Amino acid sequence: LFRELIEILAISRNQKLPQPGEESQILELLIQRDGEFQELMKLAVDQGKIHHEMQLLEKVVEKRDNDIQQLQKQLKEAEHILATAVYQAKEKLKSIEKARKG
Repeated sequence: LFRELIEILAISRNQKLPQPGEESQILELLIQRDGEFQELMKLAVDQGKIHHEMQLLEKVVEKRDNDIQQLQKQLKEAEHILATAVYQAKEKLKSIEKARKG
């Protein structure tokens, strides 16, 4: 459109006979296209911001997942320690009972 406008302006200056309405139609189209382009640019910027926020949230989620995995590991270790302590306590109670009976 821009090239057409330039060509029409050049031709009309050379011929000194502007064709009525043609220049203004092309200018209107250029203005309309510029508005559409500006809207698309705004949309692209907004989508870029959303994409950046999503990346930040994904990093937060990944950190939370790692924290949860660490906590699960610690809980399993604590469960194993407690199970061992309970077993040893039962064995000690059995030996105390045997000692009392004996």
